Amino acid sequence: MTLEEFISIALNSNTRDILYELEITEDACRAIKKHTNLNICNYKFIIEEEYIRHIRNGHEEDLELLPLIPTILNHFSSVEKSLTRNKQTGQNDVSLVFRKKFDNDVIRMVSLRIMKKKILSLRTFFRQ
Repeated sequence: MTLEEFISIALNSNTRDILYELEITEDACRAIKKHTNLNICNYKFIIEEEYIRHIRNGHEEDLELLPLIPTILNHFSSVEKSLTRNKQTGQNDVSLVFRKKFDNDVIRMVSLRIMKKKILSLRTFFRQ
């Protein structure tokens, strides 16, 4: 299944069962470690269908940009580690915030939360 097919399925679904796994290059992995001191080379990068719907509901104008996620992950302009308070657990969640500057000078952002079992999951995506 392509990313575009996954996005279409997620938008027309109301389940939380389907995941899409993304590949990250070794170069990108090394760059992430250099900028954040996090070694995520053995992590999986996933998109859960409920977050596609979250983006539609909160940032519908950015839906058309979702197919760019692999480019942003592997060819980002900058990446940083971010801590946010989890309202449910009270714990701090560690996120990676990726920014990519495209030719039209618009910056798009992907934020991934670091989960247990070496998984990074898309949390949000929007133009900055």
